[in-house]
Amino acid sequence: MPFDKPIDRPDASAPDTPAIARVTEARRLLIISSIVAVNMLSLAATDLYLPSIPELPRILGASVESVQFTLVTFSLGFAFAQILIGALGDVFSRRAVLVTSMLLFIPATVACALAPGVEMLITARLVQGASAAAGAALTAPLIRDLFSEERAVQAMSVIGGIDAVIPAFAPIVGAWVFTQFGWEANFWLVALLALPATVVAFIAMPSERQSAHVDIVGALTGYSVLLRSPAYLGYALSHAIAIAGLLTLVFSLPVLLDTYMEGGPREFILTQILWVGSFLGFTWITGIVSRRIGVDPMIRLGSLLQIGSSFAVLAYVLLAGTPLWWMVALLATPVCIGFGLRAGAGFAQAMRLFPSHAARASSFILFVSMLAAAAGTGAVAPFLEWGLWSAPVAMTVSGLAGHALLRLTRHGQS
Repeated sequence: MPFDKPIDRPDASAPDTPAIARVTEARRLLIISSIVAVNMLSLAATDLYLPSIPELPRILGASVESVQFTLVTFSLGFAFAQILIGALGDVFSRRAVLVTSMLLFIPATVACALAPGVEMLITARLVQGASAAAGAALTAPLIRDLFSEERAVQAMSVIGGIDAVIPAFAPIVGAWVFTQFGWEANFWLVALLALPATVVAFIAMPSERQSAHVDIVGALTGYSVLLRSPAYLGYALSHAIAIAGLLTLVFSLPVLLDTYMEGGPREFILTQILWVGSFLGFTWITGIVSRRIGVDPMIRLGSLLQIGSSFAVLAYVLLAGTPLWWMVALLATPVCIGFGLRAGAGFAQAMRLFPSHAARASSFILFVSMLAAAAGTGAVAPFLEWGLWSAPVAMTVSGLAGHALLRLTRHGQS
């Protein structure tokens, strides 16, 4: 998608249009680049680290379950910080919120690298997750201000696709760094890259205060408006639960490959490339699909693909005597295709309902998404040593629940 076209919002010259909608093309590109860079760092904080997960119990003298909880606490920190950041983002400037979070993210990442044991690593990951939340929370409201409603759907999908490059390629770098320099070096790498990203964010992000009349308490209570909307809750909760099932499988996969499928970092990397490539490919056609069948039918189509694929994975691991890693990867690919179709569209539809609560609308979706992912990963962790079935069960249940919640979108709009 070309980001350098003129903004086509019909009221772009109106007095009440956000100042960001009238920025130059070069500045707009810098804003987009900055927010993508920060988001990619947030993803890299986990994806670089994933290949070392199977070895950490031995290195740190910890259990598999406790090491998995380093993933859970990052997700919990990321989730709960969304509520505060969403409120701050609708009151203060995007620059202040994003740069402050990055200035917390860097020392938290250094603390992860210096952690002497799993308990300290779990705590540092909680803070790292909380400080990583701002980029994701501010992406959707920034896109809403920069693009028309029609182009915002495609822009969200494309940016999601760009972000998806990290889960595909960060494990490759992470596995190499781990074998050459140790697991701590992946955190040092993230901290180092965060320094220039913070400088660019300070230069690029708009400095205008979002509201001169709403204080932080008022902004926090504004979440009640969202919670009273069945349509918004339908989009938000369905998106959150659907991605939670996928993330539960991804976060559990390194251990499952190592324990049950004779796989390691190489197989994990190849699986991630397949899944992310599928997701990325279908984000680029969301504009075409939505024009042909409509945005809401496209979301439902993506949801049905996720359900069918989840059942296929679960049936295979239960029936196969010795599951093959590449069969699991192939059977789970439609989950990623479905998410590619529905992810950006669901976000855009939810945002469209509450333009004056843009940051909070975005943050609440991310809050529930990461909270559900943390709950799923934590619930599955004690059963990883019992068999391969636990993560596919979680993904199947999530797919069914997410599809059922789409009924709320119809009820709320009727």
